[in-house]
Amino acid sequence: MRIMDIMVYILCMSFSLLPVLEAEPLIASVLALEGDSAEIVCPTIESYGSYFWRKGDSIHDSTTVASIVDGVHRADSKNYAVTANGTFFIKNVTLKDEGKYFCRGVSVKSSSTTNIMVYVQASPPNFELSIDHCGTESSCLRYINLSEPIELICRAKNASPSMMLKWFNGSREIESSLAVVKLYQKDAPSSTTIRSTIKAVYRTPITLTCQAVYTKSRADGGKFVNIRLEQPVPITNEKSASDRGWKIAAVIAIIVLCIMCITCIVHKCRKRITG
Repeated sequence: MRIMDIMVYILCMSFSLLPVLEAEPLIASVLALEGDSAEIVCPTIESYGSYFWRKGDSIHDSTTVASIVDGVHRADSKNYAVTANGTFFIKNVTLKDEGKYFCRGVSVKSSSTTNIMVYVQASPPNFELSIDHCGTESSCLRYINLSEPIELICRAKNASPSMMLKWFNGSREIESSLAVVKLYQKDAPSSTTIRSTIKAVYRTPITLTCQAVYTKSRADGGKFVNIRLEQPVPITNEKSASDRGWKIAAVIAIIVLCIMCITCIVHKCRKRITG
């Protein structure tokens, strides 16, 4: 038994020498939509008479954006406000509002500081997406000679400068033979026309997709348009097949008429002989 006790003691001492890993505290986060109003609750447990909201990388390297001191509101911007319970309001959310915020509650007896991350999801602008050969349709069919190269152009008009275009063959993204051009408008520098050109040779029927992705959005969404490429059916074969059909039908009709005529003549002749 003494040997077992010694082994247990050695194991306990070994575990006690291992470094203690402390879990990092979880940081609360809020996702706000660009252009909307955001309501951010101060993540403090106690209630305080004064609240100070600051923004920056750390509490020591931050600036006060809004505060309320003993019921008196103070704000450096008209877009920010703080209620009596410490709730922070952003009236018109922009991409500049994204970042780390600190809520400091202060009372006569105590004070505490908590932090929270605010993420801003950009709202995609209202733009037009199309493939040249499809016009304004979101999906179209085009007959081509699959043995020859084809050039397809996808355009996004009135798009954000941070938008990008992607081509897909089914679920696989096309990365080769791709050229993207951005044309900025003189009268609207904040918008642009993006043009993506793909050049390739496809041996079999295929469906290609052009998708517009807003890079500042948290989701990889956006509009998309499709084009289906197929080999045209030879017209000559269709005409010859239809011509053969009409000829066969005409021959059959003539034969039927001939049989009816012969039958009628035979019938009349028999009547004359018997009469």
